[in-house]
Amino acid sequence: MPLRPRHRARITGAAIALLLAAPLVGCSSLFFPEGDDLARRGAESVAAQIGSHSDNTAELTVEDMVTWWIPDGEVSSGGYGVATVDALAWSGQIGPESEATIDVRIRVVVEAHSAATFGDRSHSAGDATVCYRLVWPRYYEAKRSEISCPDTAAPPRPEPPVHPEFSAEDTARVDGILASVDGLEAIETALHEAFPEDYVSIDTDLWNGETVVAVGIPTERECILVVREASGELLHPSYRRISLEPGETGCATDLYTNPPF
Repeated sequence: MPLRPRHRARITGAAIALLLAAPLVGCSSLFFPEGDDLARRGAESVAAQIGSHSDNTAELTVEDMVTWWIPDGEVSSGGYGVATVDALAWSGQIGPESEATIDVRIRVVVEAHSAATFGDRSHSAGDATVCYRLVWPRYYEAKRSEISCPDTAAPPRPEPPVHPEFSAEDTARVDGILASVDGLEAIETALHEAFPEDYVSIDTDLWNGETVVAVGIPTERECILVVREASGELLHPSYRRISLEPGETGCATDLYTNPPF
């Protein structure tokens, strides 16, 4: 039996209501995301930021990396709440044939937010704790993988080793020795007495009537290069810093007597 127009209108109205309601249900997940999901995204953002550091000058110690690259205290998590980061373990060394590894635990807390303007998005409160293993090869950003989080507390952050460097006084000390001491052997002896540390290298040479001295700290790419001309005048020749890198000339008199470039 055919339906009366009045009944047909009722059915059509119900169908329209269902069609209109369906998109709204789908949009709820888009405009009202769960806070836990946002917190996890924030943890991933923080891990990516830590891993974006790369070593392109010197072999950093892994303790340096923890101190300088792993945030200490609360940090922003890329717009997805506030993060705290724990360094859980660290080992290895960035080098030509080695990698450094740091395990981190990242906890992100997201507060609930109600949209107040058009285009703004509401979301619920949430939190997430995610752990990552970051492995740094030389010259590249870290390779990142998610790992299980331990229930134990994080160990104390490491104390980075002190990195020695030369000062203006050290340069003046080399100048003074070269200006007041004659004879290559005597100059070298005086330099060793002035710089007795094991990490300091000393190189001397006689070249075309000139006395050349190079005092360096190889691990830190530090170098004092001084030339005493036959007239007694002291010169501080320039050189390319890349020559101090591993595999290059290093801090040696060759920087002046046989420059690589």
